[in-house]
Amino acid sequence: MSGLYIHIPYCSQKCIYCDFFSVASRKSKNDYLKALAKEMQTRKEYLKTPVQTLYIGGGTPSSLDCEQTEFVVKNIKANFDLSDCSELTIEANPENINKEYVDCLLRLGFNRLSMGVQSFDNSDLRLLRRRHDSLKATEAVRLARQRGFKNISIDLMFNLPNQTLKKWEANIDRAIELNCEHLSCYSLTIEQNTMLDKLVAKGKLAMPDEEESLAQFDLTMSKLSAAGYDHYEVSNYCKSGFRSRHNTSYWQGVEYLGLGASAHSFDTESRSYNPANIRQYIDMIEQGLAPEKELLTPKDRYNEYVMLFLRCKEGIDRNSIKERFPQFLSHFDKQMKKASEYLLQPWHTIDRAAVELML
Repeated sequence: MSGLYIHIPYCSQKCIYCDFFSVASRKSKNDYLKALAKEMQTRKEYLKTPVQTLYIGGGTPSSLDCEQTEFVVKNIKANFDLSDCSELTIEANPENINKEYVDCLLRLGFNRLSMGVQSFDNSDLRLLRRRHDSLKATEAVRLARQRGFKNISIDLMFNLPNQTLKKWEANIDRAIELNCEHLSCYSLTIEQNTMLDKLVAKGKLAMPDEEESLAQFDLTMSKLSAAGYDHYEVSNYCKSGFRSRHNTSYWQGVEYLGLGASAHSFDTESRSYNPANIRQYIDMIEQGLAPEKELLTPKDRYNEYVMLFLRCKEGIDRNSIKERFPQFLSHFDKQMKKASEYLLQPWHTIDRAAVELML
């Protein structure tokens, strides 16, 4: 199996925490979509196995109108066989959700909607510079359900400035009430050179202390578990049968092709990546240049395996280490003894175990 990822970098405005490649401009949108279609043609032989998951992310894919989205999907189908593709996901922001748009997505074949809610608290949303409010987020989820989406995921954030345990619990309660199949609950982190980074550095915002952050994380695990959600990856929870197949393939080291500015691809032995600049990306495609490529050493692949599999509920299979990386098995066994005390601890200590196991 393999995954196909399409990056749509356009946003109406930049959120204060975001370090993903995106631009708050529409000037180059048509040229970008044409370059994207051309990249599909030139790289359609990259994947050696059938496409089983499609994910259109960003940025804000719902910043494209229905006609533009259809253009992207038609070109995907013209270049890739999606007959075995069981999961077709598109990201959307609540403010873009209306009856016509949702019906368009369903008509184009999307069967999973990932919505960037982030919070159901209006003060949090204003702080994060989101363009929707709590009511709109709730209405967007309900509308998507009413129109026919049976697999809805929402993103939520905890560890926000001024966010109390009670406020975060109200977010979780609302998500449970909306009965979403999948929840991604991320701890807000300060990424370098973001607006959040600058505001915290200037003392204009203060992040919660570690004790408060861990309390919010523990509350997330306990409440969602009690509500029937499986905590299958550090930040991800789902009802039975609704794991994100696309993201799980990343964590399991499955090959994938990423198309668009800043997108990465992985063929199990090397990684390639496009420039995180729209003009440079368009020029690269027009000139027929190849993405930059990094050949991964066995050590690189082993370290990635450890890092990614420790994020997942099932953890690391020693037999898989023996099969994939026999040259590192003795190191793994030795370090496992040292790391075992961490592996028996809650999720928030897992990074310490990863440090012990990596080369």
